[in-house]
Amino acid sequence: MPLLKKHPSPLWGIWKIEEKRKDLLHRLDKPEAYLPDLNRFQSETRKCEWLAVRVLLKELTGSEWSVSYRDNGAPYLPGSAYRISISHTKGYAAVLLSPDKSAGIDIEYCSERIHRIKSRFLNHEELKWLGENPSTNQLLVCWSAKETVFKMMEQKAADFQNDIQVIDFNPLLNTGIVSVKAKITSGSPIFQLKYEITPDYVVTHSQ
Repeated sequence: MPLLKKHPSPLWGIWKIEEKRKDLLHRLDKPEAYLPDLNRFQSETRKCEWLAVRVLLKELTGSEWSVSYRDNGAPYLPGSAYRISISHTKGYAAVLLSPDKSAGIDIEYCSERIHRIKSRFLNHEELKWLGENPSTNQLLVCWSAKETVFKMMEQKAADFQNDIQVIDFNPLLNTGIVSVKAKITSGSPIFQLKYEITPDYVVTHSQ
């Protein structure tokens, strides 16, 4: 079953993208309504990711929704009190909905590539805290947590290395809490995110 996870509070889920585009379209009640937006994408992979988000949203809420985007790129659901956050990575889509506060979710497939870019998104304090040889999972949790907080702040841009700082999480646990400071805004609020590490992906999300 492509639906991997569905959690009620906050409402969020993960879809494993195994279907072809036509199969995802057939899961929607009015597939023709999605074609104009879908045709904006050249990549077949991107089309499937876009559709998987809509299919997952229907699975989570029981209804189909039109997703719009603000000037800063943040998604929203017109006519709904829910705040929505969307993420997709190689083979997976994730959606989180929150009725009363900012929403954030990020999913990353496990790849050694993260080691090559660690100096681009981690500052000196974070690199010192992680040690000389951080694991792939540690780096993915840090990157994913920063992505989640960035979405929660609804900013147009951020310097991940300096504007958003991971303060703490237990690298020995596959699930837990990661603390992140958002220095991008006044007061530098600290967010407590949940994270989960699996053999295939890492996911972080707001509570």
